[in-house]
Amino acid sequence: MSIFGIKNTVSAQEFKAGIQGGMTATQVTGDALAGFNKAGLFGGLTIRRKVGSFGYGQMEINFIQKGSRKNAKPDKGIYDSYLLRLNYVEVPVSYRYMFIKKMGVDVGMKFAYLINEREFDENGEIPEEAEKPGFNKFDISVFAGLVYKINKDFNFIIRYAYSVKSFRPKPVSSYTHYSDGQFNETICTAFQYNF
Repeated sequence: MSIFGIKNTVSAQEFKAGIQGGMTATQVTGDALAGFNKAGLFGGLTIRRKVGSFGYGQMEINFIQKGSRKNAKPDKGIYDSYLLRLNYVEVPVSYRYMFIKKMGVDVGMKFAYLINEREFDENGEIPEEAEKPGFNKFDISVFAGLVYKINKDFNFIIRYAYSVKSFRPKPVSSYTHYSDGQFNETICTAFQYNF
């Protein structure tokens, strides 16, 4: 038992935990709209381990909001609107390389599970329709970003992520808001606190 306890203590010291929180700006490729117009929340837990002299392996579990938005602009003669809200739990796995003392890069892959989704237009919530395909429960993205080390405990990160497969396939019939399948595109900014 003593040997087991010592081994666990040494292993635990090799891993460091943290928390993070911030905002997302998102859009959906394939919805005939353009621009990162949908804001959302982002937050979760991190665990990391030093790999080599300048790098870290990192895994996270996060809550993240994605989607798409088009606002009506009656003063410009635009009366239609659209809003897609997607809430995910995601697990990013990444490598962080600190190329100078305070700056580094993150690269990795994210595996996400869709908790819920809601879709609206100018008439209210859009009901589910038989001819409109549903959302895939799982989303896989690749991402890259920059990290700035504010001090020994705090980091500021900015990341860009893109789905490697569509989260909603091409519809059987045409639909006004998408035509060839939809892909999440996300810019995330956040602060990380390292314990």
